Amino acid sequence: MIYPLTEILNPALPPADLVADNPAWSRADFNCTVFRLSGRLKAQRVQTAALWFEDAAWFACAVLAAWHAGARVLLPPNLARENAAWGGTADIWLTDAPHEKAFSDGLETQVCDIRALAQAVLSEAEMPARWQISAQAQACLKTSGSGGEAQIVVKTAAQMEAEAAAVAEALPLAHANPTVIGSVSPQHMYGFTFRFALPLTMGLTLDRPQNVYPETLLAAAAAYEKTLWITSPAVLSRLNGAHGIGALRTKAAGIVSAGSELPEAAAALLEQYAVRPFEIYGSTETGVIASRRFKREWQPFAAVAVGENHEGALWAESPWTAGRFQTADLIEPQEAGFVLLGRRDRIIKFEDKRVSPNQIEHELLAHKWVADAFCAPHPQHRRAAVWAALSAAGIEALRSKGRAQVAAALKTHLAATQDAAVLPRHWRFAAELPRNAQSKITAADFQTAFTQAQTAPKWRQMPSESPEKACFEGRVPLDLVYFGGHFAGFPLVPGVVELQWVRDLAARFDWGRRSIVRVENLKYRQFVRPGDGVRIGLAYDAAKSRLEFRLENPQAVCASGRLVFGTFEAV
Repeated sequence: MIYPLTEILNPALPPADLVADNPAWSRADFNCTVFRLSGRLKAQRVQTAALWFEDAAWFACAVLAAWHAGARVLLPPNLARENAAWGGTADIWLTDAPHEKAFSDGLETQVCDIRALAQAVLSEAEMPARWQISAQAQACLKTSGSGGEAQIVVKTAAQMEAEAAAVAEALPLAHANPTVIGSVSPQHMYGFTFRFALPLTMGLTLDRPQNVYPETLLAAAAAYEKTLWITSPAVLSRLNGAHGIGALRTKAAGIVSAGSELPEAAAALLEQYAVRPFEIYGSTETGVIASRRFKREWQPFAAVAVGENHEGALWAESPWTAGRFQTADLIEPQEAGFVLLGRRDRIIKFEDKRVSPNQIEHELLAHKWVADAFCAPHPQHRRAAVWAALSAAGIEALRSKGRAQVAAALKTHLAATQDAAVLPRHWRFAAELPRNAQSKITAADFQTAFTQAQTAPKWRQMPSESPEKACFEGRVPLDLVYFGGHFAGFPLVPGVVELQWVRDLAARFDWGRRSIVRVENLKYRQFVRPGDGVRIGLAYDAAKSRLEFRLENPQAVCASGRLVFGTFEAV
């Protein structure tokens, strides 16, 4: 059953249907709340409302209420200063989670908790005569700015209605009425389509929270008979080995993935446990363009016309775009659709060669040692550089063979499809890449990875029973700088480096900022290896001016000893 988005408030639709769950919200009560909020916005003569929501059902309520009141909505992608300032140009902020500091940073716009604003329930006699949403109602979204400056993109209710209907027609589901759960925010175009417009259009129940971790997605799925996942490759790629993944076989009716290409290994794993993901290709400006499931080629949706300009970059036109939109994505036409070659502005030119980072990433993801990969020009050199998240097998290879042999093996793998002159010469390895909510790697993170040496784990301080005791946990980086020449074929952390970690952590406290007279009872008992989870415990004895320390992994103590301090010295 397809419900047009502009007619979603029709009182003739089944009133007992659940629009949302966790907690439950019937269509009748949902509609009453929308109309109540719409009336309040009309009374305040609101023309523009900025939205910030964690609960997807309240988000849907706010969008429909604003549209019903004749107001447009602004959807900031986050509450960074620039985006909060943009939201501050609206007449009102509507939210379900007021963050006073974020919203009050020099902004004069009224911030309203939607739950308080829409408390009362309308009686049947008070229901408005007009329940339709104007086809010209607008939502304004901000692009990520990955291709340059961020842009404001306007979507109308009619465009969202057409896009949701097209997706509903094409979406493969193994069950008629799954509950929609998601890891993505409705504040972005992907979530706006798939966690707002699509569930309403298909009459599906919407699970309210945003479940950003694989474990919370699995827990959310366990609460329902069948679920439709709205998520990203970054989340799906971390499902391997997650507790409870076996339950997916009976819980997932469909999995939608967008934001970047899903690694084949992740797709195959999900097909083994549940269903093969339905991948979406599109953008904020274009909405959905194409999909794929069992093939490498992307197939345009039925209502989407695609082509390429003289540079080979894709253009798209559909009922949900404002005419033809020219993208910067290079494509290779195929009989069944097209293959993405990467963004035009990401192509790396080296001498007379052109390197496609997208192709390099795709080829690397086919290797059993690679779980995720990102390729771009090195921040300080012209050559292609690769930042790769290694799989469990890849981490084991690095531990047993060393990073040089892992990099060499991956270069050999790429040499089967890439010209030897353009093979990446710069490599960084990690257990996981820091992809953002849109599954993208920021330029700043990439630059940091290749220009700042990793000298220690990212320490996390644990609760302590007294000021003289402290405990820190972290994971040894795969690319720790000291692995370079220290037992290159069997990387381990040098003992002197372990001692430096203890010294640096002690220096975070007043009692640790003193010169060291001597080290006593120093013992190294077990190697510390790449990827090891480690804990350092510190216990300071003020009477004796000495620090007892232990460095251990989950299985055993790796190092221990005492630092004896002398006079105070700032460090």
